[in-house]
Amino acid sequence: MMNMAAQSASSASMMKRSVCKHGVWFTVLTLLATSSHAQQATLDIQLLDNGTSIGEWHPAIINTGTNYILNDVTYNPLGASIRCYNMTIGYDPFISASVDVVNTLTTLQNYTLIFTLPISPITGGSLMGGSTQGGLTDANNDGVGTLSTIGAGTALYYGRIDGANVLPLFPASTAVSVPFAGGSTNISASAGLPGPTIGGPSVTTSIGIEHDFSLTPGDRATFTSFFVVQPVPEPACLSLLAIGGGILLFRRNRR
Repeated sequence: MMNMAAQSASSASMMKRSVCKHGVWFTVLTLLATSSHAQQATLDIQLLDNGTSIGEWHPAIINTGTNYILNDVTYNPLGASIRCYNMTIGYDPFISASVDVVNTLTTLQNYTLIFTLPISPITGGSLMGGSTQGGLTDANNDGVGTLSTIGAGTALYYGRIDGANVLPLFPASTAVSVPFAGGSTNISASAGLPGPTIGGPSVTTSIGIEHDFSLTPGDRATFTSFFVVQPVPEPACLSLLAIGGGILLFRRNRR
């Protein structure tokens, strides 16, 4: 009986040392990431109209002590009105944001909206997942309103890594129209969630979200979107979790 107790105590001690060792490294990496982002604590938001940039903004990221958020912001460049709200980010990393874009011109416009979050590198590949809900409102009450992809080879939503589009949702030929004057409609899609589960590339500098869409004059497009990227788990980490689970199961059976 004493031998079994001693073995259990020895196993628990070894696990504790292993966890402490890994914990130190996780702490060091977290501190390095935090100090890196403290120097550039802004989110980049860019809006293009027919391929030409009409505005770029850099709202501050706020550390609340429990998470990272951004204040709601409204911009009014020539040709559009844009409101960004419910924005949260994580250096895990992930990015989540809601945005309204109103076409303030009298003709159909093709917009590209890009959110970019600078992060620390992720090596050895990644796992990613994303979701979006796109909405349309006949904001000028004329009974005509359409939100659609811009053309072949485009999508309403992209998850982005290092400035490249890597995860599309709602590919070419997606279009929604309002059902009646003053009406609204919406669509939604996701991939790699819950998870993330989709294999992706390594990350060098940033992740982001891009929306490419055509919008009728006087109308409002709304997107609520999410994109997450995580490192591919190391085999050693998986082994540590398995050992920990085995010890807990052994101790439970002993009781």
